[in-house]
Amino acid sequence: MQKLGIFLIVFSFLPWVAILLVVPLLPLAIAQKAILVPILAVVGEVAFWVGLVLVGKEAATKYRAYLNPRAIWRKVKKSIRPKKRSN
Repeated sequence: MQKLGIFLIVFSFLPWVAILLVVPLLPLAIAQKAILVPILAVVGEVAFWVGLVLVGKEAATKYRAYLNPRAIWRKVKKSIRPKKRSN
């Protein structure tokens, strides 16, 4: 079940990519595109949350900590900041 959850989480990003990159290029009327965008957004969100439930609390907490913007920013700052030389 955990593999299915991870698959759903990864799959949930595809509708968002489609909203940004594919839907604007489709030969559809504006009204049809306006209907397609919320449908894709809901599909992406449902897939993400169902995947998160299937993955479990421990794995979700681990990924949440890993993808935390503050933690990512700290890592970036550490890698950019020059190391102090000891004389």
